[in-house]
Amino acid sequence: MKYLLIAVTTYLLSFAAMASDAVEYRTELTFSLESSALNAVTEMQMPKEYMNSGTVAFFLNKDFSVESVTGPHIESFEVKQSKKVPVWNEVIIQFSSPAQANNKAIRIKYAGTIDNNAQHGNFITSNQVHLSIDSAWHPVFSDFSTPIIGKVTIELDDDWEVFGPGKVTISRNNYQVKNTAPTIDVSLYAEKKHTSIYSDGFTVVYDDVNAERAEFVLNAGRQCFEQMNQRFGKNKQLEAAQVILLERPGPSFARGNYISLNSQTLGSKVHTHQYLCHEIAHNWTNFTSAMSHDYWMIESFAEYISAREVARIYGEEEFQNIVKKWQARAKGESFVWREDTARRASHKVNYGLGPIALMKLQDKLGEADFNELIDWYMTSDVTETEALITKVGTLADADTESWFSALLAGKK
Repeated sequence: MKYLLIAVTTYLLSFAAMASDAVEYRTELTFSLESSALNAVTEMQMPKEYMNSGTVAFFLNKDFSVESVTGPHIESFEVKQSKKVPVWNEVIIQFSSPAQANNKAIRIKYAGTIDNNAQHGNFITSNQVHLSIDSAWHPVFSDFSTPIIGKVTIELDDDWEVFGPGKVTISRNNYQVKNTAPTIDVSLYAEKKHTSIYSDGFTVVYDDVNAERAEFVLNAGRQCFEQMNQRFGKNKQLEAAQVILLERPGPSFARGNYISLNSQTLGSKVHTHQYLCHEIAHNWTNFTSAMSHDYWMIESFAEYISAREVARIYGEEEFQNIVKKWQARAKGESFVWREDTARRASHKVNYGLGPIALMKLQDKLGEADFNELIDWYMTSDVTETEALITKVGTLADADTESWFSALLAGKK
């Protein structure tokens, strides 16, 4: 199960703003800490297209029970094992009267226990709570690409601290995590009497095992945070960012300004620095769908930008070491993107062949024009590869535009 969950989430680890309209959620969450259990009520505003299609499906933890699904035009619902992700269930909701349907709220009431030993990195204990998509604790659209925004209200004693994407507010024993940057899931961390360090808008929350690593993570993260804000923050400043640094199972991941690191998989200081820069860069990138053949741009640009940041801080030799990893990763892949195929690029493209193509493009354009391209991509609503290819032509000429298109298609 561990490896299947990690495989599922390899392409879901980092999301910034999405081009499509987001579905709004409101979730109320309570815990039975001693038994690692939760009770939740999630209300979602269903877009008209889902109701018109007659059905919608959500992933949910297979060990959870669904008490009720209510709302206008709901005919029935069933819970069954997912064929797409067999370790999860799907909650399949059937709608009636699609002709009368409009945006309506559905309400899912469910409860269950988190298996703290399942190696997915999610847990509920008497003094810590860590939740993400890896346990499917919160309903997630089964297409893996419908964006959601909203808030989760958590009931905990007032000696806890809660962290998550977006902003956290406190009113007595209610903690509210409000996220306005669309993503596909809901992630959060809560701890009783936490330990953290802070500098200039960047926070690292850490456990005892990571006391020595925390200072480096803080300095590296703050450097990336400041550099990205300086370069790309003209129209959108990232106000704050946070890292949750824990020795735990499961993959590291990021959601907007919230990064959760598994310290067991950090690697070298250079690798950690690049990872932080990569994830922070995602706060300025746009994309349509994680399942789109244009998805390579969001990962390859973040990968290349973070690698150049490594070169700026650690030197060209370290950058070339990263290039060698790209080359090894890219083996067996013949193209990055082609107009005539809707195939979603693999991780070998996103983190290998794609950044290599950008490196070759920099050599072709020259540093000044390539930096202008980077700034344009990171500060504009660019979601389609055709727009990127056209921009290359405006910075250079038609021949360069054709060359880049052929390069992405594997013809160069």
